[in-house]
Amino acid sequence: MTIGGTPRNGVRTCLVCATLLLAVSLAGCKRQPAEPEEAEQKPAANQDDAHRTDPKVEARLHQRFAEAAHQDPPPDWQRFPDKTMAGKSVGKLYEDVVRIWDSIRFLTSDGKPIVYTASLETDQGTIEITLQSDLAPNHVRNFVALAQVGYYDGLVFERAIHEQLNDDNFLDLIEAGCPLGTGKVGYGSIGYWLKPEFNAQALHEEGTVGAFHGIEADTAACKFYITLCKAPILDGNYTVFGKVTQGLDTARKIFQQPVRRDDDDPELDSRFLKPVIIHRVMIHTKVDKSGSGGENKD
Repeated sequence: MTIGGTPRNGVRTCLVCATLLLAVSLAGCKRQPAEPEEAEQKPAANQDDAHRTDPKVEARLHQRFAEAAHQDPPPDWQRFPDKTMAGKSVGKLYEDVVRIWDSIRFLTSDGKPIVYTASLETDQGTIEITLQSDLAPNHVRNFVALAQVGYYDGLVFERAIHEQLNDDNFLDLIEAGCPLGTGKVGYGSIGYWLKPEFNAQALHEEGTVGAFHGIEADTAACKFYITLCKAPILDGNYTVFGKVTQGLDTARKIFQQPVRRDDDDPELDSRFLKPVIIHRVMIHTKVDKSGSGGENKD
């Protein structure tokens, strides 16, 4: 395996993979994707019934914070910081996320899907992301809540990953959302961690947005990544919750920024020499009048 065109030894490769999103073994010890639940199909008795929310759908889309997350620190994780690199109180951010969690809804009162999109304004331009609540409602709610309380404003894209998996395939992605802006292992939370929402239908294509986690699958929190190529090695092992719909060129500009090269310290390797600042994340909503879950075009 090589990183950024430089050969690395086997021990080095394992360290990098564990640090940089490859907690699954490249030798094939891959977690099986969760089987999608089969929804019971019932014909609507009348027009009013057609707009009522299925209780099973409601329960899946709108879990309480305590159901979606846990507060037990993962093994070997560091204590979360008191303040983010932008100077914001981590304790207050946590309280604000919990406070607004239940107010983030994915269905209107008559059962129409609410589509969420996010605009990330960065030093290199704007990235537009369509958030996919049908794939991972809790991770979408988490991202929306963090954005609405201002968590991401002033943080950075801290790292670019360029991993050669074999002779023909690479893993290219950018990583963001660390509260300290370092991407250091053991950080990435403000006091809670999410349960995984692996989905067999969620494939890592170019522009896929997913939730970073450590060795354990239930350690995703605030950090996310954007893939810049197909990445089937991540399928079924990381929660996908969005797709870049505009600004993939901006994501590529970020990816191309100079990074550190440090053979001796995987904590420093692949970090941007000058991290790209996320100035603001704006959340937009739109009701899908077609009921299909996609954005309405009119």
